[in-house]
Amino acid sequence: MASLRALHAFSLLARHGRAALAAEKLGVSPSALSHLMRKLESELGATLVNRDGRGLTLTEEGQRLALSLGDAFDRIGEAVDSFKRRGRTELRISTVSTFATRWLIPRLPDFQAGQPDVELLLSASTRMVDLDRENYDCAIRLGTGNWPGVESRLLWQEHLAVALAPGLLKETAPADPAVLSKLRLLHSASRRGDWIRWLEHAGLEHPDTTSGTVLQSRDLAIQAAIAGMGAIVIDRRFVSQELEAGHLVMPDWAVVELDTGYWFVRSPIRTLTRPVAAFRDWLQTAV
Repeated sequence: MASLRALHAFSLLARHGRAALAAEKLGVSPSALSHLMRKLESELGATLVNRDGRGLTLTEEGQRLALSLGDAFDRIGEAVDSFKRRGRTELRISTVSTFATRWLIPRLPDFQAGQPDVELLLSASTRMVDLDRENYDCAIRLGTGNWPGVESRLLWQEHLAVALAPGLLKETAPADPAVLSKLRLLHSASRRGDWIRWLEHAGLEHPDTTSGTVLQSRDLAIQAAIAGMGAIVIDRRFVSQELEAGHLVMPDWAVVELDTGYWFVRSPIRTLTRPVAAFRDWLQTAV
């Protein structure tokens, strides 16, 4: 029987048409690829490639063999990949968009490093999923934690603090919150009450509390703040990277503690699997 490695090398050469690229795909040198071709020709008793100083091209016999092989090696590769994945476990997580994009996703490589066999399926939605009936193993919810029929663990309590582009504070040192009266306020469509709450707590007034620029999400509001369009109120955890990079600043002004927070939740009637338990424990160490 012909060498499978030599056949694979031939298949790659037939597909890519260039010896150098076929050798790269196989992980060998061009000279090693040429050696494999000679070995295959010896085993099959046929000339498969032309060697005319311009590289390796297929002879008529080589073209017949390539046609017969078709995508056999692709199918072998898919079968092997499928076999390797037999021990992998899926972890299906539902969460809210801001938590996913601003906090969770940047930290997920750390979780995956500790759980390399767990495949993550992450869904972001404002809808509260039914963990008993829907195909989710766990969720991250925003609220007060008093949901019936679920096991809840608090990750953190929300707060609101002002963040803005550093260029907007150039003329005020030390920064005075009165500067806000000269700036636009940026609102997230789903959090229109955040600025009202913060201003009341700080004892300030602003004409933009019921108007101003409205963005569809807090993620967009953060991007608008980085661009210097105005100021936002946000939980510091969601802009930690921007603060560290100097794209935003968070003056030492009032911080409003909220009664809502982010919670890990799961259905107690479902078996606590290793991936779910690992994710829960990792979350509580990562916050």
